[in-house]
Amino acid sequence: MTCRTPLHRIAFLSLVLLLAACGGPQTGRVSGDGEVTYDDSQAEETVTTGWGSTDLQTTAESMTQSLLSSRWIAQAAAHPKIRLREVKNYTDEHIDTKGITDKIRIRLLRSGAVRFLADESNLDDVFAERDLTETATTRSENKLMADTDYIITGAVRSIRKRTKTVGDVFYQITLEMTDPQSGEIVWADEQEIRKRTTKPKIGW
Repeated sequence: MTCRTPLHRIAFLSLVLLLAACGGPQTGRVSGDGEVTYDDSQAEETVTTGWGSTDLQTTAESMTQSLLSSRWIAQAAAHPKIRLREVKNYTDEHIDTKGITDKIRIRLLRSGAVRFLADESNLDDVFAERDLTETATTRSENKLMADTDYIITGAVRSIRKRTKTVGDVFYQITLEMTDPQSGEIVWADEQEIRKRTTKPKIGW
């Protein structure tokens, strides 16, 4: 192919460059928010002072280790059966607390030290899958199936303060494990997280 005029040469070179750009490696895709790339899921998140992935991971890791080291689990004669209830959200923001309980449940199950029973919100689905009828007899059987050694409950609270240049948020995550037969709280722990953001003062 020959380019007879300078204009033809320019058009030809532009086409070559365009094809090369389309065929080359791409590190990310462009969306309405800009270029999208993958990052380390364990990397510290500091985008905002709101609840984030680092807070979720830190809390789950801390609480799991505390539970596994408690004598009620570490020194149990048999693997205790545990039901992990919903963690209540008392903050002023939307926090998917199921993400906390799911992560703790997965880590505890991986340890092999405990057994988990479905929480009450999922029991109907479990029984339906087993094709159990709703009679007095099966209700009694269901209770036996749902018997548990310990129940874990918890809550997330926050204190938020802000000035013109400083924003501060404090999170307190508490969990406690109760013996449902005696009502005794046999284990409790907390995770505290504090975040601060500052805006530079503009001087003239």
